[in-house]
Amino acid sequence: MPIYSPDGPEYRERVHRNGRPVDTNFEAGERLFRRYPKEALLNGKPVPLAMAMNEEISMNRSKYSEPQDVLEPDCCDGTARPGHVVLDIHLSDIPDEISTDDRTGRLFRFHIAHTPLEACYAHSEVRCTQRGDPATAHQEPPKQVRNKFRAELARHLANRAVLEFGPA
Repeated sequence: MPIYSPDGPEYRERVHRNGRPVDTNFEAGERLFRRYPKEALLNGKPVPLAMAMNEEISMNRSKYSEPQDVLEPDCCDGTARPGHVVLDIHLSDIPDEISTDDRTGRLFRFHIAHTPLEACYAHSEVRCTQRGDPATAHQEPPKQVRNKFRAELARHLANRAVLEFGPA
């Protein structure tokens, strides 16, 4: 991958969609990058309840992104994100499914979908569905499932350093 420079042509070629199609093939070793507010860290680690989960969870794929891209305006709805760090999430950190504890037997499945934006080709989303079909629209899971998801993700991230990037 080219050296990171948001002002260079290599950056625009790598980060922008440039007519490239959706890539539905995720490799086992692929990682996902997510911005996280530095002020929400506790002893340098992300706190489960500070992990937003009220809609699809937006992340960038490492296959098409450098970690710091998630802090750039192109991948942040046009706004730079100072005061944020980057979480380095492995695909294996995302639980396949979580069941409810309410005796209904409901099972919520999690899928990664590549959802490129014109200015951010690496953009992807963690989606939750009950039917297990990755093409199905995201269904917000109940609070207990969201909490289990956050706790599982935080458990994996507890032994991994957050990535910090200062001004260039």
